[in-house]
Amino acid sequence: MKKHLVIVESPTKAKTIKNFLSAEYTIMSSMGHIRDLPKKVLGVDIKNGFKSSYGVIPAKKKLVAKLKEAYKDCDLVYLATDGDREGEGIAWHVKELLKIPDDKTRRTVFHEITSEAIKHAFKKPVKLNMDLVKAYRVRRALDRIVGYKISPILWKKIASGLSAGRVQSPALKLIVEREKEIRAFEPVTYWKVAGDFKTSGGMLRADLVKAKGEAIKDERVSDESILKDIEKLKGADFSVKKNDITEKKISPPRPFTTSTLQQQANTVLGFSSRRTMIVAQQLYEGIDLPEGRTGLITYMRTDSVAVAKQAQAEARKLIESRYGKSFLPAKSPVYKTKSAHSQEAHEAIRPVKVDIIPENIEDNLSPEQFKLYHLIWQRFMASQMNQALSVTRSVRLEKDSYAFKAVTSVLKDAGFLTLYSERITADREARGLFEFMEKLAVASSALLQEIETSEHQTLPPPHYNEASLVKTLEAKGIGRPSTYVSIIETLLRRKYVVRNKRQLLLQDIGEVVSDVLEKHFPLITDYEFTSKLESMLDDVADAKIGEKEVLENFYKEFEVLLEKAKTDMETLKKVTDRKCPWCGTNLVEKYSANGKFLYCGAGYKACVYRVYFTEDGGELLPEKKFCPKCAKSMVLRVARRGPFYACSGFPSCKSIIPYGEEKKPAESEPNESD
Repeated sequence: MKKHLVIVESPTKAKTIKNFLSAEYTIMSSMGHIRDLPKKVLGVDIKNGFKSSYGVIPAKKKLVAKLKEAYKDCDLVYLATDGDREGEGIAWHVKELLKIPDDKTRRTVFHEITSEAIKHAFKKPVKLNMDLVKAYRVRRALDRIVGYKISPILWKKIASGLSAGRVQSPALKLIVEREKEIRAFEPVTYWKVAGDFKTSGGMLRADLVKAKGEAIKDERVSDESILKDIEKLKGADFSVKKNDITEKKISPPRPFTTSTLQQQANTVLGFSSRRTMIVAQQLYEGIDLPEGRTGLITYMRTDSVAVAKQAQAEARKLIESRYGKSFLPAKSPVYKTKSAHSQEAHEAIRPVKVDIIPENIEDNLSPEQFKLYHLIWQRFMASQMNQALSVTRSVRLEKDSYAFKAVTSVLKDAGFLTLYSERITADREARGLFEFMEKLAVASSALLQEIETSEHQTLPPPHYNEASLVKTLEAKGIGRPSTYVSIIETLLRRKYVVRNKRQLLLQDIGEVVSDVLEKHFPLITDYEFTSKLESMLDDVADAKIGEKEVLENFYKEFEVLLEKAKTDMETLKKVTDRKCPWCGTNLVEKYSANGKFLYCGAGYKACVYRVYFTEDGGELLPEKKFCPKCAKSMVLRVARRGPFYACSGFPSCKSIIPYGEEKKPAESEPNESD
């Protein structure tokens, strides 16, 4: 019997695929990348054509040995990694490392993990897409060059532990710009005025839309004198001037892409982008159902809204059987991808089989898996249904130079909104008011009985949350579906931003880094340039441009900025007027990876006084402490896990004491980036 080795990047994916292949296939997982650029050096030979030096990731050495052993006895090797740039890169690394000749290599590409999709992919394998591999290598080299060349300058000039990135830095700039908009915002006071009218059929509430003959924009009264004038109209008879009706078509939503799934999951379910992708990957790679293990959704890293014709046909069949033929459009909709760098060969995120209804498999899913699968199933089904039709009724009440307006809407045809129970409930609640307003005759009178005035202030632009940041990144062509999560997670890990009640709040150190990069590396923070670079990566994948050409063109501009920054970038350290309470020397302001802090200008050996700042603007003040092991001064430090005292004799003495507590010293290395 022939032996074939199948290599995927995930053990969960391997477990699912195993169900669909015969015993002649041995399935193993690479556990992600098995090779990468070295950690401690650049790994890209700029002077030698930007050649990258890839090596086995130390933690993967045992796994690589097992893969090599398994390969010895195999006739063919099937590389079944994901069908995107990163997946092609993993497949290439495996082929290179195991030294698999072309005639023994088979590349299988699929976008869903079902029996039919896997069997079809293995019947029709393809060649490794070396153009896509080249795009992966260029992306990796660009990211490494930017990170490894700029970060050391930031460490020297600002603080160690900081970083810059090709897509991370433009994303940070977005957040900084929004924060500056919020700070510069000056609120304006306005009032909303509502009137309660007694009509022949009952009470009607309407909003003030005209006063003193002038239309009130957005129903916001900015002239306070109007409030006094309107009070004089209490008890006056108004006339129903208009009772109009308008219809509006509501289009179904497009199927999910990675970014829209992350946005909707964040808004509706409260999932972070990272949590969304973890759960989506579980649904993609396979779930145990009573009838067997199978993937439930198509590949979750995509910017395409294209849908396979077979999937559309299956959706139409289910829609007709569950809701009726009237809920189907004449033809299946064709959605065009708006993303600047979309890959149309991919599909939108959808259920692999629409007849796997969320409620029927809820017991087989975790609560998070059920919520996300329900969101995806509902969105896809809605995208294949008829548009909805809403009817809006508007009643306008007038007297002299004043007018009020009441508006309400109901659904004439629910269409795809039938799937959204909360929308149907709201429609049901609005029908009573709609029918009441319908009966109000033009020219009939309405008595203004009560006036309600409420004071408001205009609001500043909102802080970015993960949903709005991802939406903006996609709109500007920054990053790809596979990078949105890592962008946000890097900003959080570096403490450039913190997550607070779903908002991404800028920290001092984030603004400092962004402003410095904007001044000295405008190329890296420029949105248009970043988007253009993404387009170039796509051109490499399409064989329109060579990898060396992209890297050379980039580095030519980048090197000039790099050399200039080494000399021109100022060191962010200044002597303050504040005196050290321990020795009287002026305190010096400096930044660490954890933000701004003050230290004694007398020098570390003379005085270890330090002050750190909390997120709410408070101060962490040190107490004089001495090491119980070596009697040297203990110095206040702040690490990711919080403040603590460390022996000033480090690394000879590694004693630490938790901040605010008198405890026995622990043997642990301080984890701080100053």
